[in-house]
Amino acid sequence: MQLARSSELIHPSGIKLQTPLLVPSFSSKGFRFNRDDESEVKVIFDIAREHLTQALLISAYDAYYNYIPSDNFPTEIVFIDSGGYETSEEHDLAEVYRYIGPIKEWNENLHSEYLSSWPNHIPAIIISYDHGRVRNSIENQLESAIELFDNNKDQLNDFLIKPETKDQQYIPIDKVIKNIELLKDFSIIGFTEKELGGSLLDRMKHIAQIRLALDEVGIQSPLHIFGSLDPITSTLYFLSGAEIFDGLTWLKYGYNSGTAIYKHNYGALNFPLNLRDQTLDPTVWSRNIFYLENLQIQMRNFLLENEFSMFKDQSQLIKQAYDALCGKLGRRL
Repeated sequence: MQLARSSELIHPSGIKLQTPLLVPSFSSKGFRFNRDDESEVKVIFDIAREHLTQALLISAYDAYYNYIPSDNFPTEIVFIDSGGYETSEEHDLAEVYRYIGPIKEWNENLHSEYLSSWPNHIPAIIISYDHGRVRNSIENQLESAIELFDNNKDQLNDFLIKPETKDQQYIPIDKVIKNIELLKDFSIIGFTEKELGGSLLDRMKHIAQIRLALDEVGIQSPLHIFGSLDPITSTLYFLSGAEIFDGLTWLKYGYNSGTAIYKHNYGALNFPLNLRDQTLDPTVWSRNIFYLENLQIQMRNFLLENEFSMFKDQSQLIKQAYDALCGKLGRRL
């Protein structure tokens, strides 16, 4: 059995999405605010939007407080995250800035209020509610998600599973697998990268274990890894059984030869040294989007050929990591 796969998601509007899917994200977190409480990411969105076509991810929290535009999206579909990332003091594994802006009031009622105002003509994937300072049992997370999605049946849904307590650093993998059949009604099942384990290999193993458990009970819903959008980890998690990836890496690094590197080093490798920062940033963003589109093609070609050489950059490293995963699971996949 091969863990890597492609799925077709059909939105109630009729739009079809093919995985694997690499989703550029936008968030006010990690970016600056001016004196008028305007987020820098709003300007970034206006610059980058012309290069986006398939999918993007925004936060309901950011849209509610007008930190990012909440209409006129350029993509076929929009993932609407709930605001858990923006309302926490945590950062994802690829974070390069540690700037924390103001954290405003946010709760399930405000989240639902925003979703109720979402234009019906814009296809969306709604992600279950999450607040950075609140933790609930898996059972309560399930109950809350089902209620939310029942009230938004015109959109696809994405159930993001979080740790149960503030002292719990990682997802209770064993409990998730034990209750795997309860996930049967969700379009997509999500986890944040950093909450899947303490090492890259552990995260790959846990993704594989969850995917195998879903397969055993006939649940085909794709796995979504939040906070993972760089050439290496996205590819490794894809080989482990995940299909949807999003993150902010594309805004903060440059994708070069299969790795994510410091933007100014990317500029030095690819452009004249006197290129101004104002020109470098949007150029890197547009090239990163093109790179992600090409990486999606490489992933799909791998499914056709089953050859690691389809991953033109870092193919040897990727194969070695996959072999390590098989060793960790004690089986060849």
